[in-house]
Amino acid sequence: MQLDILEISSFALIRTIREQLRQFAPWEAVAIANIEYEGREIAIAVNGVPQFSRTVPLGTAQIQTALSQAMKLPPSRNTELLQGMSIPRTVVDAVRTEMTGTNRGAAAMIRVLGELADELRRSIDFYVNQGENQEVAQLLLAGPGASIGQLDEFFTQRLSVPSSFVDPIEVLSLELDTEIPSSQRPGLGIALGLGLRFVT
Repeated sequence: MQLDILEISSFALIRTIREQLRQFAPWEAVAIANIEYEGREIAIAVNGVPQFSRTVPLGTAQIQTALSQAMKLPPSRNTELLQGMSIPRTVVDAVRTEMTGTNRGAAAMIRVLGELADELRRSIDFYVNQGENQEVAQLLLAGPGASIGQLDEFFTQRLSVPSSFVDPIEVLSLELDTEIPSSQRPGLGIALGLGLRFVT
């Protein structure tokens, strides 16, 4: 095997969603959270150009481990269980679930997702506090971890920043022979972005 190109994953993802990023005004910053298995890459772009990037060692592996332990399931590297999960719709419901332990699996997920939200908030605050930087207008969620139901609503309420999922199939207007479920689409952004390097 011969290495041709080494690239930061957030650059590939930004290449995929370039048209979506161009819908924002030049003075609006967009945060992009790519939730992978062992970590999350946080990038902030303005006018489609990366301005800030940070990796946080919290991803679907930590969410899956917390969920498995809470539900007394054997450890697993398979995160398919997360794709069928949803978190409470409001922060109040999430806090109530976490405090009462009425749903141990959801409460465990919320604890890890709360840590992720805190890391996102720190990254956004750090970026904004560096001189003349713009406020973050939107949070885009990508990667396999973005398949957790209602995660966009959770981050919107927790961070007071509008959040939505990245759908690279829709953004690139790709025609498919086989339908890809919407829960799997956010995880395709990096692979498609790497492929787009070679499209002229």
